[in-house]
Amino acid sequence: MNDSRDFKKEYDAFLKKVPYQTAVVDGVKVRYQYGGRDGAPVILFFNGLEMQEMWMPYAERLGKKYRFLIYEYPFHTAGADEQIDFAAKLLKALSIEKVILIGASDGGVYAQIFAKRHPEAVLTMILTTTLTVDSDYVRDIQKERFSTPLLPLLLKLVPAKTEMNLLLKESTGFLECESEEANPLLEDAVLEEDRKYGRGFYETVASALHYKQRFIHSFKCVYMLKDYPLFKESDFEYLRGKIQVLLPEKDIFKKEDQDRLAELFRKLDAEILNAPGGHVGFIVQAECYMDLMETFLRKAGI
Repeated sequence: MNDSRDFKKEYDAFLKKVPYQTAVVDGVKVRYQYGGRDGAPVILFFNGLEMQEMWMPYAERLGKKYRFLIYEYPFHTAGADEQIDFAAKLLKALSIEKVILIGASDGGVYAQIFAKRHPEAVLTMILTTTLTVDSDYVRDIQKERFSTPLLPLLLKLVPAKTEMNLLLKESTGFLECESEEANPLLEDAVLEEDRKYGRGFYETVASALHYKQRFIHSFKCVYMLKDYPLFKESDFEYLRGKIQVLLPEKDIFKKEDQDRLAELFRKLDAEILNAPGGHVGFIVQAECYMDLMETFLRKAGI
């Protein structure tokens, strides 16, 4: 790895190459980035905690072979299905008929919902660093159904700078997953470089002008999942043999939740692989994850 890796510098350069555009969908303005190889299959990225910046390394590399679409989740959506249906309407507005779904963290659940609700639009699906609705993570949200809705209201009262400092403080816990224990084959200097790159990612997200609004909306989106019906094998039967699941070895999600995700898609002949690192491993070690993804897509003939 190169010691000069700097997420913010890379992201600023990426924005110059692929600036945000604006579309109006159902009367709602939405910002998106649409780039990559002309005429190629389109990758639709779903991200967690409204941190679409996470897809920059993927757009840079995968965009040499594929088109890609990254968009900001609209604030007006009141339920998980409504949010996902908005994504389908955005595709229609951009004349995109079919997509490769790639989802990470909470975005992996959104990708599953999209695949269930819009099978006509899905070529294949790749899930990483995520879980499914049948998880302790979602059940914990159900247990806190009275306190969780209050959190966005409280966050609105917190000054943006204070809130972003809290985000950066919390990010330390995520980056601790990128440890020697999680990556025994990596040297200490490389691990520290990964953590530095990860901190740069969180600092870039926290410095975004409107991230406070996105941060608050992300909690509402996660809360939407509390009553979502469990997925069934039949929901994804049309994707049999066309699903990849990448499970970080030291994710913050429980091993039991990872197992439930794997069990759901193992029945559908999914490719299920362990991947290096923790919850942000797919960002700080993106090349490893993209190697696995590209191999899968090549075998799938896409």
